[in-house]
Amino acid sequence: MRTLVVEDDTAVVEALRESFQDSGLDIDYATDGESALKKIPEVDLLVTDLRLPGMNGTELLKEARRRKPEIEVVIMTAYGTIPSAVEAMRRGARAYLTKPFDPEELIFHIRTVEDTLKLREMAFRFSRGELVGSSLLMQKVYQEIDLAAASDSPVLITGETGTGKELAARAIHDLSPLKKGPFIAVNMGALPKELVESELFGRERGAFTGADARKRGRFALAEGGTLFLDELTSLPLELQPKLLRAIETKEIWTLGAEKPEQVQMRPVAATNANIDAMIREGTFREDLYYRLNSHRILMPPLREHPEDIPIIARTLVERATTDDKTGGLRATEISGEALAALVSRPWPGNVRELANVLGKAVLRGKTLGALRIEAEHLDPEPGSFPLLSFKEAKDKAAEEWSKRAIRTALALTEGNVSKAAVLLKMNQNALFRLIKKYGLKSNNPLPKPRLQFTVSSKLNQR
Repeated sequence: MRTLVVEDDTAVVEALRESFQDSGLDIDYATDGESALKKIPEVDLLVTDLRLPGMNGTELLKEARRRKPEIEVVIMTAYGTIPSAVEAMRRGARAYLTKPFDPEELIFHIRTVEDTLKLREMAFRFSRGELVGSSLLMQKVYQEIDLAAASDSPVLITGETGTGKELAARAIHDLSPLKKGPFIAVNMGALPKELVESELFGRERGAFTGADARKRGRFALAEGGTLFLDELTSLPLELQPKLLRAIETKEIWTLGAEKPEQVQMRPVAATNANIDAMIREGTFREDLYYRLNSHRILMPPLREHPEDIPIIARTLVERATTDDKTGGLRATEISGEALAALVSRPWPGNVRELANVLGKAVLRGKTLGALRIEAEHLDPEPGSFPLLSFKEAKDKAAEEWSKRAIRTALALTEGNVSKAAVLLKMNQNALFRLIKKYGLKSNNPLPKPRLQFTVSSKLNQR
């Protein structure tokens, strides 16, 4: 991974060079926006000062993201330019550092981006569409998706709720020769019984009372593409023969029509019900099952491949922070403790439940100014209450109190660590260590606009 640092102060550049000398990091430097843009195609992370000669840091960020949308950006700022840094984050910067800062902070962000890029590479190698996971179970799913995509036969996807059945259907569509056609999804369980036929096959004007206009059904809308029939087993038994005929003959009878209409599309159906048991009970037609079962894909519950939870969780957090357009600080990482907590849960709601928990954790982390998701940001597991020893409970309560006290002090001092240390009556270095430990965000503005920030012991302030 290559990092480009854009800084016009040569003393700062030299100090950073010395600090990074033994880090093993691949770092390049530029002194202005124009020369930096020439290097953007080869760069994964852009670290730029806001105040630069000519093009400023915000303009550089905007142009760099236009030329290379996937580039990560960290902003360095001083001179009371925090509002500008926040604006830069709204434009896509992942973090900002307030001068003076410890070089270890910058190294932390560089390492974080390295981990993110590795995650993206792994997600690309072990994924189909938005499905991710590298376990043997998921690799088997990918093989089945590839086989289904290579044909035009119907597909039946089964699995518990929240396992990603629609994502699998979309992956099949996107990998198939029909990918340029529409992907039309219909939730059979959400349709009123009396409207199912009209929604699937369409209606002519005057076909029944209230049919004031002609309406095309989902089969016709899916022409040249894929029709995804979700919750298939919710289809009333008396309508199953008509669905079977439409799939077999590729023709539909619109309600009120005088002749059938030909449709060319591929049906993909999904259910979380025990369809084999329903066939035995007579509540689902066996012939319709066999017609759809040309390819069958079983989506495994999350509890059967918990080794995929870390990559799934990190992917979900990255998507959540990418989709967040409100700006401000965002938790982009997950702590080891939080990951351990996620892996240990049974997840009866599978990936959908995991996504819901992480979505709320991202919002909590953002509200608290945390740079990563901690175990305390997660919803408690339903029905669980950890049994702690007295000492463990006391230590945990003390830690929670410390976090609240530090957040309050930082808020009252507008993020100034020195002033917060005075309020808390503690050593500034100790406070800084706790801020880093808890993943809180500080802002240490300089008292004078042209003070040089210290990045190593050999660089003196001017």
